[in-house]
Amino acid sequence: MRYEGTNFKNTSLEDLSERISVIYFETERNTRGDIVKTEELIRCMVWAQVKPLTGKITDSAPVKTNEVTYRITIRHRADIKPDDEIIWRGKRLKITTPPIDINSQHIWTSFDCKEAIQDGTQG
Repeated sequence: MRYEGTNFKNTSLEDLSERISVIYFETERNTRGDIVKTEELIRCMVWAQVKPLTGKITDSAPVKTNEVTYRITIRHRADIKPDDEIIWRGKRLKITTPPIDINSQHIWTSFDCKEAIQDGTQG
């Protein structure tokens, strides 16, 4: 996959070499009326291209946090929501940008995710 500005050129299915799971949480109201997450469900499992974008170390008291940002590209799906999470290679990634239909052609969907690691554990 080659980028020219915001356009994807020469994209092929061979670029999608990583398997990811998109998960979401069912919610319900508790006795006080607050919305709480109850169950983790798999929305889909798809092939994707996962590219690391940035890495950052935040050293704020009392926890040191390493944060890695990834750009994920998949075949177009309209059912992925910004509050979904991604599981890739045993890592849990939070979607940080809304899924974008690349070039509005319903071929590719792209979004950014971040993985925060605190004191050597995922968080």
